[in-house]
Amino acid sequence: MAISGAGMLSGLDVDGMVSSLMSIERQPLATLQTKQKGFDAKLSAFGTLKSAVSTFQTAVKALGGDALRALTASSTKTDAVGVSVTKDGGASAGSYAIEVSKLAQSDKLVSAGVATGTTFSAAGSSMSISIGGKTTALSLTDTTLSGLSAAINRSNAGVTATILNDGTQDRLVITGNQTGTANGVTIAATGSLAAFDTTSGSVTRSQTAQNAEMTIDGIAVSKASNTVTDAIKGVTLNLTQTNVGSPATVALAKDTASISKAISGFVDAYNTLATAVTKQTGYNATTKTGGVLNGDAGARSILTNIRAELGKAVTDATGVKTLSDIGIAFQRDGTLKVEKQAKLDAAMASNFEGVAALFSSSSGVATRLTKVTEEMLGSKGVFKNRTDGLNASITSMEKSQERMELQLAQTEKRYRAQFTSLDTMMTNMQSMSSYMTTQLSALAANSGY
Repeated sequence: MAISGAGMLSGLDVDGMVSSLMSIERQPLATLQTKQKGFDAKLSAFGTLKSAVSTFQTAVKALGGDALRALTASSTKTDAVGVSVTKDGGASAGSYAIEVSKLAQSDKLVSAGVATGTTFSAAGSSMSISIGGKTTALSLTDTTLSGLSAAINRSNAGVTATILNDGTQDRLVITGNQTGTANGVTIAATGSLAAFDTTSGSVTRSQTAQNAEMTIDGIAVSKASNTVTDAIKGVTLNLTQTNVGSPATVALAKDTASISKAISGFVDAYNTLATAVTKQTGYNATTKTGGVLNGDAGARSILTNIRAELGKAVTDATGVKTLSDIGIAFQRDGTLKVEKQAKLDAAMASNFEGVAALFSSSSGVATRLTKVTEEMLGSKGVFKNRTDGLNASITSMEKSQERMELQLAQTEKRYRAQFTSLDTMMTNMQSMSSYMTTQLSALAANSGY
């Protein structure tokens, strides 16, 4: 508040009176601000519930797909055959006997030795490298052995060149970048580089490109790489050495530990959501206070709709129809609990497909809950509708507050002008009264009275 001199002469408390009147005038604004805080709190509460529903949806979707397809993979000969399962690759539980007779390898060519520092004539010389029907001609500017090696590596021909010194001479070593029979390397060279020609030159093949050769359950399999991704669907085999006469047993089994963990995660996510909804919409008898969303039908519908789906029986699962059939039940406080872990373990061991169908079939729990939560979180769902409504109300209240602030500023200005005018009038009256008193006293003294 600006410093004012009003009332200093008359004794009228202009600032105090204006302040008192404005506190009354501001009451409707204070009421509106309090109301907006309530709407802000509701908006925040819906944000909390939306996050809980989203987390719950993630747990639900895991049970509807990835978790129920999880497999463990093992090999009895990890030194020869490593194994891993490709996520969502469509692998199925089973066992395979794998015997590796050859590992895939690439071509490796070694030139005859040349004296260190030898320079080849570029005139009339050429070199090209062919792999799998693709031929790459080299651009030769430096015809030393080092320059030739660099030109090969720059060409992206599919090989890597290095120089090996055997103690007396240098040799050019060219290695194919890809393994497999189809990736054999041939070199055509003319002029002073003719010695590097693989047909008529002095290059030797120290290693020949070949496929990995193995049998899987007695069936011959040939692959260009030692990392085999397409022999057993959804499985990657990593071949590291041969094991003729001592086959490796590769086993794929349902990952029941991960599945059980996913089910527990689903239960925990639901309980977190249920607790959040109850906190925001419930009534505390001890404190006699309701949650921020107490009485909000939209907020209450979140838990109501989800509980309805949890309680329904699944029509297309064999042997198990409800969550209670695998040991999951509602508690008195409305939360879920895996009451009988042994019952869940037994169901997965004896009727895994039934447990999977309980969650992931067309009428399964996860399938239905995924649809329900998607609707809730969608463009026409409860969160979009309620938050849009709250945001619209908050925007309207903010505009009303701006108008009220302008009106209050005008009102305060008017009050201050009125009281300042009154103060001036009272000051003038006091001055006039003092003047008259002085004059009357002087008149009385002069008259001898």
